[in-house]
Parts: sequence; C-alpha cells; structure tokens
Amino acid sequence: MHLEPLEKLPRSVREFVSHYAMIVLSILTALALEQVALRIEHRHEGQRAREEIEQEISANRKAVEEALAITSRNVKTWEDLVARTVAEVKAGQATEEALVGHLREAGHSFRDALPPLKTTAWDAALSDHSVNYLAHEDLTRYSEVYASQRLFSQAMWDMLRDSAARDLAAISLGTTLGKADATATVATLNSRLRTISIVQSQLMQLGAVLEGSNPGPAASQEAASVSAAASAAASAGATSAAASR
Repeated sequence: MHLEPLEKLPRSVREFVSHYAMIVLSILTALALEQVALRIEHRHEGQRAREEIEQEISANRKAVEEALAITSRNVKTWEDLVARTVAEVKAGQATEEALVGHLREAGHSFRDALPPLKTTAWDAALSDHSVNYLAHEDLTRYSEVYASQRLFSQAMWDMLRDSAARDLAAISLGTTLGKADATATVATLNSRLRTISIVQSQLMQLGAVLEGSNPGPAASQEAASVSAAASAAASAGATSAAASR
C-alpha cells in the first residue's frame, strides 16, 4: 500500500481528523478488497478440488462396477464347480482322475478382479489445503469415501495374501502330483468360493459408499472382519485336508 505524504501540516484538529479518517478508510478499503479477492480465490480452489475429486470418485465407482461384474461371474463359475464336485463325491463317482481334473479347472478359473482405486485428487487437495474450502457436507462425504477405499484395499490385500495364496498352493500341488483326495479337494474349492463371495460382498458395499449411500454399522463391522473370515475359511480347508490324510 502506498501513502502520499502530506504537502503541509494540518492547520486544525478538524483538518487532522479529516486526513486521518481518509487514511484509515483507505486502509480498511484495501483490506476489504484483499479479503474479497482471497475469498474468490478460495472459492475457485474449493470448486476445482470438488470437481477433481468427483471425477476421481466417478472413475473409481466405474472400476468397482466392472470388478463386481467380473467377480459375480467368478462366483457363478466356482459355485458350479463346487456343486459338481460335491455331487460326484456324494455319488461315489469322484475318481482321482476326476478330482485332479476339477483342480485343473479350478486353476484355470483362479483369478481376482480388484478395482484400481485412485486417490490422486484427494491427496492433492489435502496437500495444497484446498479441502479447507470445501463445503462441510462434501468434506464429510469425501472423507468417508476415501476411508472406505483404504479399508477395502487393506482388507482385500490381507485376505488374498492369506487364503488365496493357500488355496492356489493346494490346487497347484494336486495338479502337479496328479493326486487328489475327495475331502481335501472339496475343502479347497469351497474355501476359494467363500473367498470370492467375500470379495463380491465387499465390492457391493464399497459401490454403495461411492454412490453416496451409508452401508451402516453392520457393513462396517463386516468390512473390518474380512481378513479374519477369510483366514478362518482357509484354515478350515487346511484342517479338513489334514484330517483326510
């Protein structure tokens, strides 16, 4: 701010007050204009952050929908495989050759479809503090969405690291040796089916969150126990396999 010096000293109190008032008014006007400019800039930053985050959430929602469609098809494939294997075992027609064939089919169908959940826009908004200029309801929703994404990613990683790796090892062992036990085979296939079903359930819940719905306390509790459930299913399969031996 630039102030011009007085050309001459005020000759009266009234003239001094007049000059003083003009100076104060100029300062207040400049501060007010600065605040208006900052508010406009912050509003633009908040709008930009909101648009980028909404685009990112929309892309993540599409990725979840695609992953859910693939996972739903996987569930049907494994349900059919488990049903055929169980029917053969109950009918006494489960020869070792047939069981190895089922394990080989399981190996070909062993796949997971986890969505690539992006967080770039949210991380950038946190980094440049543009989240401070978002509406409270938007900020609350975005926080819930990205927290759910982090929980989903961690839960899926824990589950696949434990149960999926164990199931795949059991399937590969049977096909490599060309030997299979009925009980162990059914336990392995069923464990894998339970794992995929959990993935399907979690994808549905995450999709609801991305759509703006609240999954509720029960869903949150289930999400928190995904790893434990998957590990329990895998452990049950391993126990059944050991018992059969």
